[in-house]
Amino acid sequence: MKLSAYFDTLLKDTVNLPLSRLDQLNDRVESIYRAVRADDKYGGLLTDKSKQGSWAHRTIIKPKPDKEYDADVLLHLDHNPDWDSDKAEYIEQLYWALNRVGYPDRHRKTRCVRVQYANDCHIDLVPYVNAPGGRRIVNKTSGEWELTNPHGFSDWMKGCDDLTNAYFRKVVRLMKFLRDHKNSFTGTPSIILTTLLGNRASWATKIMRPTAYSTVPDTLVTLVEDLDQWMQELTGMPSVEDPSSPGTTFDHRWSEASYNYFRDRIHVHAQEMRDALDEQDRDASVEKWRSLFGDGFRRDSQENKSASPFTAPAYAGGGASSSRAGRAG
Repeated sequence: MKLSAYFDTLLKDTVNLPLSRLDQLNDRVESIYRAVRADDKYGGLLTDKSKQGSWAHRTIIKPKPDKEYDADVLLHLDHNPDWDSDKAEYIEQLYWALNRVGYPDRHRKTRCVRVQYANDCHIDLVPYVNAPGGRRIVNKTSGEWELTNPHGFSDWMKGCDDLTNAYFRKVVRLMKFLRDHKNSFTGTPSIILTTLLGNRASWATKIMRPTAYSTVPDTLVTLVEDLDQWMQELTGMPSVEDPSSPGTTFDHRWSEASYNYFRDRIHVHAQEMRDALDEQDRDASVEKWRSLFGDGFRRDSQENKSASPFTAPAYAGGGASSSRAGRAG
């Protein structure tokens, strides 16, 4: 059975990051931005900011009690010709600017500086430079530019969501929940999971199978089954291309072992989900879904039903001035 009300409750109470924590995240980013903007040495380069990754895509989920969640932020910067010989300075100087403005718990990463909030979350600040050849991010290890199209990926995500009647993002959150909270297909990065699922959404499926994307559970089963069928027909690990940047792949973020494990787990989940969806006995169907998603799979919310954490349906798209990335469910 579809049990859509149960999925609504699961998403609202168990999977989604609560609105209070999204608001806290936004406040933290605003504070960081204002502080760095005021820094005498680095602030003059800073022109804007924008959400990136799961925060921008509205696929961020509640972490396990002993884990933290992460958020990515692009810091829009003017080009500094003095750093052309070593572009890693955009990261290095951001690191020191954060220390000067009161953020000592920070760490250099390959493409960002991470600000740590103990036992809660970390925020990755990615320099996004208006270089002579266009917007670029920096690879600290190589000291060179890297191509990226973050807003293009957000547009691609929106296309997947539009195609699936606004259920795609919910499916991604559910699958991330399976990975993180139920310890399934560990080792598969979110960007690869999202891309593989999104690549399976198609107009042909929507036309030939009118109910394929009609509800959350229908969309979940359709995308997971289609992904399973696609992988079962492959003879080896596929290359996963960035849908917003042709010629760029995410292959370096995966391994043959992780792929094989993911392929096996998706094969099992596709069968389990189909079995739960086709089960005609309500109680039996509930138990089958609950075996996948846990005790949070229930009809009635344990929270105030009039205060859903994600009531704003508009697609925020990760704009710099947006205070909240609304998402329904």
